[in-house]
Amino acid sequence: MSKKLNISWQIILISTSLFIAGCAPTIYDVLSQKLDEGKNDEVIGELREFLTKNSGDPQLVKFMGVALYNKKYYSTALPYFERVYKMDPEDDQNIYYLAASYEAVIEYPQAIQFYRRYNEMTIFGEYREHVEARMKLLHKSQMEMDAKKALLEESMLDVDRIPLNTIAVLNFENKSGKKELDPLQKGLAEMTITDLSKVKALKVVERVRLQKLVEEMNFGETGLVDDATAPRIGKLLGASKLVKGSYFDLSNDEVRIDALIAQTRTGSLIGTTDISGKTTEFFRLQKELVFKIIEELNIKISDSEREAILTIPTENMFAFLQFSQGIDFEDKGMYNQAIVSYTAAVQADPKYVQAGANLSSAKQTSNIISTSSSSTTSTRSSSGRGSGISTTTPPPPPSSASTKDVLNSVSDRANTSQGNASSGFTSTPGSTQGPPSVLTNPLPAPPRPPL
Repeated sequence: MSKKLNISWQIILISTSLFIAGCAPTIYDVLSQKLDEGKNDEVIGELREFLTKNSGDPQLVKFMGVALYNKKYYSTALPYFERVYKMDPEDDQNIYYLAASYEAVIEYPQAIQFYRRYNEMTIFGEYREHVEARMKLLHKSQMEMDAKKALLEESMLDVDRIPLNTIAVLNFENKSGKKELDPLQKGLAEMTITDLSKVKALKVVERVRLQKLVEEMNFGETGLVDDATAPRIGKLLGASKLVKGSYFDLSNDEVRIDALIAQTRTGSLIGTTDISGKTTEFFRLQKELVFKIIEELNIKISDSEREAILTIPTENMFAFLQFSQGIDFEDKGMYNQAIVSYTAAVQADPKYVQAGANLSSAKQTSNIISTSSSSTTSTRSSSGRGSGISTTTPPPPPSSASTKDVLNSVSDRANTSQGNASSGFTSTPGSTQGPPSVLTNPLPAPPRPPL
């Protein structure tokens, strides 16, 4: 009996010891707690020696990277996150830290790559839209850096090495005599770029890349390029061919859109084309113009490519004008105004998918900039600057928005929308107020990754 009691007590003691051991905090718990409390120096001190013997533990390696990241030692933190990625490529938190660290050291292509990877792994994650907006900002900044580099290295650029299938679409020129139709300069270019990008035989230069280049070359607000300068632009963009278009308001009921295609290497014309018709057929005319450009390039497209090009994003002219205005506001870093324009576009045409996507992105970008501008304690070597953007209520969409009616009376609607969007900034030819500072390069400090 006594022997049985001794055995029972031994079992109880062992069980109690195991229970106490199980309740004791692990090294992971301790380090995580210290990181939460901001004791980054302690974590770094404890892990520096420990990792020399346990370098194969991805969680501990990540903790070291996080502590260094929190101390804003981004370049030192990067190798730790890279090591974790090699050991555990499915750790989405580490991937976010990796992207944010690359962003901090101005390696934007790598940052975009890993932000995109993070979004692929967290399809329904709460950070998804924020990350999408972050990538868009980084992409714009990379385009700006590329433009500066191209201008610096212009004398070394060899036009003969530019691939023959590359093409750029310049902003269309407004020859209608109606200032209120200026937004179409970028809107038509964007739509034409989107359509030509559906042709597999072509490599189309992004509109953002063109925008950043014309900004660097001080072409003014419109970004219009004259015939003499066009070949140089093509060379700097790495485009073998250029499309330069314009649009005319022939009468109250008709409109004409034309385009010329030029060879960058020689500056000679490949071909010219024009389309004219009723204003109510504006979007069909734009598609016809694209098909004529493709024909002038001697490219045969498949039925699937043709069907893809024929897809019309909206048939609501007011919505398209507001979308185009939103693009221009975004180019200027005026994201609250862009939000209003995109909202008006979506209200006018709830099925306008691209306007909805741009609206979501502009809202996230506005939040990023506002958060950055309100922070006064950032110690990043290249601190960001924000625009202090606030949200305004967009105007209601018009009750009727046919193409013909809008082209004939768009001035009042556009001016009303822009007036409500401006929050003090009046977008008129006589305005002397400049837009708020643009978030380009440098960017604000990278966000704290999710825990």
